[in-house]
Order: sequence, then C-alpha cells, then structure tokens
Amino acid sequence: MKTRATKTAMTPAATVKAKKNQPGDVATTLLNCALELFARQNYSSVRIKDIADATGHNSALIYYYFGSKENLFLKVIESTVEKAFEQFEAIKHDARDSQQVLFLWIQIHIMQFYLLQKLAKISLDYAGTHGRTPQIDKAIKKFYEKESVVLKNTLTDGIQAGVFREVNPADMAMFISTYLDGVLFRTVMFPKFKYKHAINCMREFVFEHLAVKPA
Repeated sequence: MKTRATKTAMTPAATVKAKKNQPGDVATTLLNCALELFARQNYSSVRIKDIADATGHNSALIYYYFGSKENLFLKVIESTVEKAFEQFEAIKHDARDSQQVLFLWIQIHIMQFYLLQKLAKISLDYAGTHGRTPQIDKAIKKFYEKESVVLKNTLTDGIQAGVFREVNPADMAMFISTYLDGVLFRTVMFPKFKYKHAINCMREFVFEHLAVKPA
C-alpha cells in the first residue's frame, strides 16, 4: 500500500479519483498533494478547496480526515520528517562504522533532496505567518532534534573508536546541519544551483577535517 501511495506523488494539477477505495491511500494522497501545494505556493495561500480540486476529492472528506487546514499542515510536516528518517534507517544497516553512517546521513540529502527542500520551504513559509502554533513548531523542530542526535552520536562513536579525531560533536553537528539547510534554500532561489556538487564538497571537507592525523 505504501509503495503504491509513493508512486502517486502529486502535482497540483493531478487528479486521483481512482484512489478513493482505501482510507490509507486517500489520506496519503491528500498529504502528498498538500505537500506539493504548500511547497509550490505557501501555507497562507493554499485553501482546503485547492487540495480538494487537485485530488478530485471533496473538501468535506479532507475535513473528515484532518479536521482543519492547520492539522493537515501538521500531518504533512510529521509525515515528511518520518519519510526522511525511514529512508535513512533503511540504508544505515549497511554501514560498517561511524564514517559510513555519517556518509549516509549526508547522502540522504542528495537522495531525498527535493523532499527535504519542500520540508525546508514550507517550514520557512510557515515561520513567517502570524498563526504559528506550538504543535507545528514542535513538529518542525523534531527534524532538527533528531538530526542533531544522529550526528552527535555518530561523531561521538567515531571519536571513541578512533575513526575521527577529537572534535566538539555538537559544533560539528551544527555545522553540517546548517550547511545542508543552506544548500536546500539556495536551490529554492537558484534552481540551477549544483546542489550535489555543493553537498559532496562539504562532505569531503568534513571528512578531511575529521581525519585522524598520524602521530
């Protein structure tokens, strides 16, 4: 079911009337379409009716599943964060050491660049509104908190194992996270920006900086 829903990643003009048979499919379709619309426009301008028109479902069904536009946006944030970390967990099992875990976390930002870019854009758009809520703020913050844990734990484990030289894990985690955010937002402003090259350059720099120097 999940694979089928992923294949129906929405564009605002798409209609998916055939997806009305399963509740899980309907909810996923609505979330995918809402993400596309929020990212293409912004939180304030997207109406429930716009999502209904794009999916071929009626507005009442969206309210039935999500209750309000605010709650729909919250679920969009939560599901997008979940997707990013699910992909990371799926490939992390192949990592042999902390170097590979760090490599893969950065690689996720290439593999899922446009998904993460949408998350960053709708989060920034939302931050500029006057209708912020603690629940949505918490959902957005959760991504950065989880990312910080992944990076700090990986760096700490690598230092203890002698794979990385002694650095401040919190500072290095902040540097990596902030750089990746910068790449996501620069590509919003300049669509032809070579994000893969930028991320790979950062990764090379980080690994050179973390390399254990010979005695």
